[in-house]
Amino acid sequence: MSAQLRVQERVPISLEVVCESASGKRDARMSDISAGGCYIDSITQVNIGEIVTFKTRLPTGHWVQLRGEVVNQEWHTGFDLRFTDLSEEEEALLAELIRAKQGTPARSPTVRRDVVEEPQRAQTSGRVLVAEDDPVCMRLLTAVVEKEGYAAVPAWDGREAYRLLQRDANFSAALFDMMMPHLQGLDLIHQMRTEKRLARIPVGIVTAEQDPKLWDDSIAAGAGIFLPKPFSPGQLQFMLRVLISKGK
Repeated sequence: MSAQLRVQERVPISLEVVCESASGKRDARMSDISAGGCYIDSITQVNIGEIVTFKTRLPTGHWVQLRGEVVNQEWHTGFDLRFTDLSEEEEALLAELIRAKQGTPARSPTVRRDVVEEPQRAQTSGRVLVAEDDPVCMRLLTAVVEKEGYAAVPAWDGREAYRLLQRDANFSAALFDMMMPHLQGLDLIHQMRTEKRLARIPVGIVTAEQDPKLWDDSIAAGAGIFLPKPFSPGQLQFMLRVLISKGK
């Protein structure tokens, strides 16, 4: 891929990443990005056609793991990746990031027109299960859910959330804290993925824990988005819209 093509298609960025390739794991840096690929500054030697995975925390606060095929390598400088197998959540997060870097107004993932334009109407568009044991965070989660035009169904621990799901699976999305009494967020996801009627509900995880393994485990279990605390209402709003879009 030529430098000219890269400039035309990509926007400059500086993000620390952890790359995993055939040669192992290494710290590196992403220096530009587009919806289709990115450039990784690294001395790691890779092969054309090799699939590389990398993890990074986006400026939005969301953690993401991406995969890409090596399409060009510059010796001891870096390599170009073409993204492969991106989920809907990952595509939406990248689109938001690119628009922000281009200085264009942010847009949300495609969701129902009435939800976006009339978020505070009295009639709700669906329900969102919110499992959180911290009262302050629960108020924030509930406020954002209701602002988006959905009814928040609160659960103050994981066991209560699971009991609600057993009685009624009619939820547009679910937001779980990672660390809760009785059943943690990760345990809830594992339980949901064993039941067909619950497996369809898109789940987002929020947590104050800083252990990267929790993020890996959450995504592997089936969480759509992982958002570390503290987060802003805007970050949470974007997270919810991505989940709702996936559920549709």
